[in-house]
Amino acid sequence: MAEAERAAAPDGEEEEIVETDPEGRYYRYGEVVGRGRFKQIYKAFDTQIGIDVAWSKICAEPHHLSGAQLREIVEEMTKGLELEHPNIIKCFKCWEDHDAGCINLITELFTSGNLRQYRNLHKHLDLKAVKRMARQILRGLDYLHTMEPPLMHGDLRCDKIYVNGHSGEIKIGDLGLATLIPLRWEADGTGPSPEAAEAVNRHDVRTDIYAFGLCMLELLTLKQLDPQHTADTGEVLQEVTDDEARAFIAQCVGPLATRPTAEQLLDDTFLQLKKAPLPPPPAEGGGAASAPAPEPLPSGDEGEGEGHIAIGKLRGEDYNFEFHGKVKDGKMYFRLYMTQVSDTPAAATSNGDAAGAPSSQSQQDPQQQQQPPAPPPAPPVVRTIDFVFDPEVDTADALAAEISDEFSLSPTDTEICAAALREWLAKEMPGSEGGK
Repeated sequence: MAEAERAAAPDGEEEEIVETDPEGRYYRYGEVVGRGRFKQIYKAFDTQIGIDVAWSKICAEPHHLSGAQLREIVEEMTKGLELEHPNIIKCFKCWEDHDAGCINLITELFTSGNLRQYRNLHKHLDLKAVKRMARQILRGLDYLHTMEPPLMHGDLRCDKIYVNGHSGEIKIGDLGLATLIPLRWEADGTGPSPEAAEAVNRHDVRTDIYAFGLCMLELLTLKQLDPQHTADTGEVLQEVTDDEARAFIAQCVGPLATRPTAEQLLDDTFLQLKKAPLPPPPAEGGGAASAPAPEPLPSGDEGEGEGHIAIGKLRGEDYNFEFHGKVKDGKMYFRLYMTQVSDTPAAATSNGDAAGAPSSQSQQDPQQQQQPPAPPPAPPVVRTIDFVFDPEVDTADALAAEISDEFSLSPTDTEICAAALREWLAKEMPGSEGGK
């Protein structure tokens, strides 16, 4: 451990540096930002990049960890250094301090804490927000499970999933700590559930799906669930009031042999955005399709003084966007038309010359002019999406990311969506998080 130093904090006050890593890149402060059964998490600073990071310490002494156990934990945690996915906590460095008898891990810092803390803080959570969280968790699991060889988390719980409350970003963390599960049983004085024993003994990635199902149950019922001690989920499952949500979770906590993969769950209709069917192609000889005229938005009874908002059109990189919206009961009901931009110039001809400017070859050979005209370009794809912005649970960035995930938008088009939503929400729903 380095000698205590002083560093200027952003607010002008000095913050004590109590430890540095062996290369002197990371500075650990005394402020504790999180705790687990086997670890403490401190605020730290990356001097090379200039960002705050999290410094986790797992010490042998209070938990009676042997040197062999410490080495096994380091080996498992080191696998996380090679992972690169937007829904997996980024690990920067891991090393064992032999003198202090502890393991140090440097990761991203998530100031909103873990998903269990976040859910307990926000008691009213719309099902739509739960679906958005579920998609992000499953994308992270799918990334781990499709690696060669597959990588299992082994100890997935809501308190091992981290949240960025400002953007709604969800990331899976604490990879490698499944090694400590048997020690937890010993400390609790309880034996494992059949599912927990299966996870430890078989190392089957489908046990992560069971744990994911418990996370979904906790988000919807506010009951803290632990895959290591949960043998029967049927009673809690019946507390889920939404039929589709209950059926979705039942797949996850069902028998191992019939349990779906993360990829299959991502394709489940329960997690899909509402999409209108594509418009029919234009009649033969007709021009290019355009966005259909907006139909009435889902807004309940009319005549309450909350009128339709024709928000406008935006030109993107791969899509042109047309938004319509209506405020009702403190929410904004949106309809978005996305028209795919054609790469074929409308005035191009079959021989590549500009329309109305015949080439010298066509003048010399009149037979060339008798060729049938090129077929008209295919109409652009138009997609229609209905969604609702609820200022209690939504942000413009999160909604834009959701649309981007569904339709594989480019970064430019994703930012256009987010920026437009922020601007309009600031005007029509001042004070909402999306408008800040």
